[in-house]
Amino acid sequence: MNAHLELLLSRVYDGALSATHHADLQKSGLSPATIAAQFIRSVPPTMIARLLGYDLPKVTSALLFPYASARGGFMDAVRLKLFPPQVDAAGHAFKYAQPKGSAPRVYFIRHCLREVLDGDAPLWVVEGEKKSLAVAQLGLPAIGIAGVEGWHIRGSRALLPDFDAIRLGGRIVEVLPDADYETNPNVRRAVERLGTALAACGAHPRLVMLPSELPR
Repeated sequence: MNAHLELLLSRVYDGALSATHHADLQKSGLSPATIAAQFIRSVPPTMIARLLGYDLPKVTSALLFPYASARGGFMDAVRLKLFPPQVDAAGHAFKYAQPKGSAPRVYFIRHCLREVLDGDAPLWVVEGEKKSLAVAQLGLPAIGIAGVEGWHIRGSRALLPDFDAIRLGGRIVEVLPDADYETNPNVRRAVERLGTALAACGAHPRLVMLPSELPR
């Protein structure tokens, strides 16, 4: 595991959140218990580049969303929310960053992990870490994907290997994308492909749209 990630997840680090980060999580409706259980952390500014492997000089702070493993503990996966949001060379705004070349992973939620892996209740696949946590707080077995394409690796339309730990055969899977599903044909196409991949594993995918989008 990345040594800096390991430090942030250890007992050496107190896990205190900055006021800005705490307000951001509260805006998304996340409870203190959820935040603590998922080990969500404010990252010391000097550690941001070390976690990512590259520098973002205009970023003043970052919030770490550790990725729990289906086998217990945490994956060697870094995913940061950036403050303020950044703009790439092509002029596209982005709020989240991870090491270049790193594959997406499934965001497992610790308090509903057993229900996600082995349960019979419908599984919720939710776009975005914070939104998936908000859904899980409602008592629903949920996982998150990091963006609408975060369920597969580049060049493949098969589900990520992380999905292998989840019982999908015969199970209803509620797919909850962001609100731009209605307006963005690329998002719509990605969601349809996710549904196809889930069906290929024996699941019964269903699209769910909320009347208003939860903050990211």
